[in-house]
Amino acid sequence: MKSLGVIETRGLVAAVQAVDAACKAAGVACIGYRKVGSGLVSVCFEGEISAIHTAVERGVAVAKISDPQVTSLVIARPERCVVEALSNLKGHPPRAAAPTTVVAEPAIEAPAVEPQPLVPAPNADEKHAANKKGKKA
Repeated sequence: MKSLGVIETRGLVAAVQAVDAACKAAGVACIGYRKVGSGLVSVCFEGEISAIHTAVERGVAVAKISDPQVTSLVIARPERCVVEALSNLKGHPPRAAAPTTVVAEPAIEAPAVEPQPLVPAPNADEKHAANKKGKKA
Protein backbone atom coordinates (compact mmCIF):
# COMPACT_ATOMS: atom_id res chain seq x y z
CA MET A 1 0.00 0.00 0.00
CA LYS A 2 1.13 3.52 -0.66
CA SER A 3 2.03 6.04 2.01
CA LEU A 4 0.16 9.22 2.82
CA GLY A 5 1.56 12.73 3.24
CA VAL A 6 -0.31 15.84 4.40
CA ILE A 7 0.77 19.49 4.35
CA GLU A 8 -1.42 22.06 6.07
CA THR A 9 -0.98 25.76 5.35
CA ARG A 10 -2.77 28.98 6.12
CA GLY A 11 -4.15 30.11 2.78
CA LEU A 12 -4.64 28.53 -0.62
CA VAL A 13 -1.67 30.26 -2.25
CA ALA A 14 0.81 28.68 0.16
CA ALA A 15 -0.89 25.30 -0.38
CA VAL A 16 -0.52 25.59 -4.15
CA GLN A 17 3.15 26.48 -3.75
CA ALA A 18 3.65 23.47 -1.48
CA VAL A 19 1.91 21.11 -3.93
CA ASP A 20 3.97 22.40 -6.83
CA ALA A 21 7.27 21.98 -4.98
CA ALA A 22 6.31 18.57 -3.56
CA CYS A 23 5.25 17.10 -6.89
CA LYS A 24 8.39 18.40 -8.59
CA ALA A 25 10.68 17.09 -5.84
CA ALA A 26 9.58 13.43 -5.92
CA GLY A 27 7.26 11.00 -7.65
CA VAL A 28 4.12 11.59 -5.63
CA ALA A 29 0.52 12.27 -6.63
CA CYS A 30 -1.63 14.96 -5.07
CA ILE A 31 -4.87 13.18 -4.19
CA GLY A 32 -6.81 16.26 -3.15
CA TYR A 33 -7.23 19.13 -0.76
CA ARG A 34 -9.62 20.27 1.96
CA LYS A 35 -10.40 23.74 3.24
CA VAL A 36 -10.47 23.07 6.96
CA GLY A 37 -11.66 26.48 8.10
CA SER A 38 -10.16 29.72 9.40
CA GLY A 39 -8.04 29.86 6.26
CA LEU A 40 -6.39 26.46 6.81
CA VAL A 41 -5.92 24.27 3.74
CA SER A 42 -4.77 20.63 3.93
CA VAL A 43 -3.25 18.98 0.87
CA CYS A 44 -2.83 15.18 0.67
CA PHE A 45 -0.29 13.18 -1.32
CA GLU A 46 0.20 9.49 -1.95
CA GLY A 47 3.24 7.55 -3.10
CA GLU A 48 6.15 5.49 -1.85
CA ILE A 49 7.34 6.32 1.67
CA SER A 50 10.72 7.73 0.62
CA ALA A 51 9.13 9.87 -2.06
CA ILE A 52 6.52 11.14 0.40
CA HIS A 53 9.22 12.14 2.91
CA THR A 54 11.17 14.01 0.23
CA ALA A 55 8.08 15.69 -1.23
CA VAL A 56 6.68 16.79 2.14
CA GLU A 57 10.02 18.19 3.28
CA ARG A 58 10.40 20.19 0.08
CA GLY A 59 6.76 21.35 0.11
CA VAL A 60 7.02 22.53 3.72
CA ALA A 61 10.29 24.37 3.01
CA VAL A 62 8.75 26.27 0.10
CA ALA A 63 5.46 27.01 1.89
CA LYS A 64 7.28 28.37 4.98
CA ILE A 65 8.60 31.24 2.86
CA SER A 66 5.11 32.74 2.60
CA ASP A 67 3.49 31.08 5.63
CA PRO A 68 5.48 30.33 8.80
CA GLN A 69 2.64 28.25 10.28
CA VAL A 70 3.02 25.18 8.05
CA THR A 71 2.54 21.72 9.52
CA SER A 72 2.98 18.30 7.96
CA LEU A 73 2.30 14.64 8.55
CA VAL A 74 3.59 11.43 6.97
CA ILE A 75 1.85 8.08 7.48
CA ALA A 76 3.51 4.95 6.15
CA ARG A 77 0.98 2.32 5.01
CA PRO A 78 -2.15 4.02 6.35
CA GLU A 79 -5.12 1.94 7.47
CA ARG A 80 -7.80 1.40 4.81
CA CYS A 81 -10.39 3.43 6.75
CA VAL A 82 -8.08 6.47 6.69
CA VAL A 83 -7.83 6.30 2.91
CA GLU A 84 -11.60 5.87 2.62
CA ALA A 85 -12.15 8.90 4.86
CA LEU A 86 -10.03 10.96 2.47
CA SER A 87 -11.96 9.80 -0.59
CA ASN A 88 -14.24 12.85 -0.46
CA LEU A 89 -11.45 15.41 -0.84
CA LYS A 90 -11.86 18.15 -3.42
CA GLY A 91 -9.84 17.56 -6.54
CA HIS A 92 -9.76 13.83 -5.79
CA PRO A 93 -10.28 11.70 -8.91
CA PRO A 94 -13.04 9.15 -8.40
CA ARG A 95 -11.77 5.68 -7.61
CA ALA A 96 -12.75 2.83 -9.91
CA ALA A 97 -15.63 0.85 -8.49
CA ALA A 98 -15.36 -2.87 -8.01
CA PRO A 99 -16.35 -4.74 -11.16
CA THR A 100 -19.88 -6.05 -11.13
CA THR A 101 -21.49 -8.74 -13.18
CA VAL A 102 -23.86 -7.34 -15.75
CA VAL A 103 -26.53 -9.55 -17.28
CA ALA A 104 -26.94 -8.67 -20.93
CA GLU A 105 -30.49 -8.20 -22.11
CA PRO A 106 -31.45 -9.56 -25.52
CA ALA A 107 -30.80 -7.08 -28.24
CA ILE A 108 -33.83 -5.50 -29.88
CA GLU A 109 -33.54 -5.47 -33.61
CA ALA A 110 -34.56 -2.31 -35.39
CA PRO A 111 -37.09 -2.75 -38.21
CA ALA A 112 -35.57 -2.83 -41.64
CA VAL A 113 -35.87 0.48 -43.47
CA GLU A 114 -36.23 0.38 -47.21
CA PRO A 115 -34.04 2.88 -49.02
CA GLN A 116 -35.95 5.75 -50.59
CA PRO A 117 -35.29 6.55 -54.25
CA LEU A 118 -33.29 9.69 -54.79
CA VAL A 119 -35.26 12.52 -56.34
CA PRO A 120 -33.17 15.05 -58.25
CA ALA A 121 -33.34 18.55 -56.86
CA PRO A 122 -34.90 21.19 -59.13
CA ASN A 123 -32.31 23.36 -60.79
CA ALA A 124 -32.10 27.08 -60.15
CA ASP A 125 -33.96 28.13 -63.33
CA GLU A 126 -37.02 26.11 -62.39
CA LYS A 127 -37.08 27.68 -58.90
CA HIS A 128 -36.89 31.24 -60.27
CA ALA A 129 -39.48 30.58 -62.99
CA ALA A 130 -42.04 29.52 -60.43
CA ASN A 131 -41.47 32.72 -58.42
CA LYS A 132 -41.98 35.10 -61.37
CA LYS A 133 -45.57 36.21 -61.84
CA GLY A 134 -47.09 36.51 -65.23
CA LYS A 135 -44.29 34.78 -67.06
CA LYS A 136 -44.59 31.32 -68.34
CA ALA A 137 -41.72 28.98 -67.97
